[in-house]
Amino acid sequence: MSAIEAGARAPENLWRQEIRATLALAWPMVLTNLGQTAMTATDVMMMGRLGPDTLASGALGANLYFMPLIFGLGLMLATSPMIATELGRRRHSVRDLRRTVRQGLWLAILISIPIWIFLWYGEAVLLAMGQEPALAHQAGIYLRWLEWAVLPFYGYIVLRSFISALERPGWALVIVFVAVASNVFFNWVFMFGNLGAPSMGIAGSGLATTLSSTLMFVGMAAVVMLEPKFRRYQLFGRFWR
Repeated sequence: MSAIEAGARAPENLWRQEIRATLALAWPMVLTNLGQTAMTATDVMMMGRLGPDTLASGALGANLYFMPLIFGLGLMLATSPMIATELGRRRHSVRDLRRTVRQGLWLAILISIPIWIFLWYGEAVLLAMGQEPALAHQAGIYLRWLEWAVLPFYGYIVLRSFISALERPGWALVIVFVAVASNVFFNWVFMFGNLGAPSMGIAGSGLATTLSSTLMFVGMAAVVMLEPKFRRYQLFGRFWR
């Protein structure tokens, strides 16, 4: 009877272990995504202080920005199962895993180039869609500062997939919430001209998001270069190889 009970409990214990392991990996990722949403929310809230026209222009620009960004993001997220596959196939193969991550970073660069070109002409695109010229003009100014956030954001996504595959997703949570706080600070400085900076208005919001996204990538790059578990992969050593 005890053998039967032990056999019945084994699958139950296995399920509990799997659920705990999944939650341990999932909750930092969920909070990370909420943090990234909070960054956009703070942009909108602070744009509102510049007036309804600025807020409307920012909304137009943000919608146009997210359209190609989400398309590229779908491609970037493919690096996550690729990294997991390399770990499952050859868990201790540093070279194969490093090559997969680098391919993801090169893909980030290649995808960003056409997105930059598209967003650079954001005003013309909005005018072709029938938007008001004044709003389209302000949205175009916003996009020309915001578009440079694409590449560091994609680079951050690739490195986040890497550290999550190695069961260290907590770093992504720390970095994204630091970036949210930094985004509020940069908006305050550049949108409203504080600390001696010029008052850039809606362009300052685009610059703030670009700086915050760059901070996210730099922070994640610092983690993979300094954390002992990641450092041995030497992701940025002879990057072109």
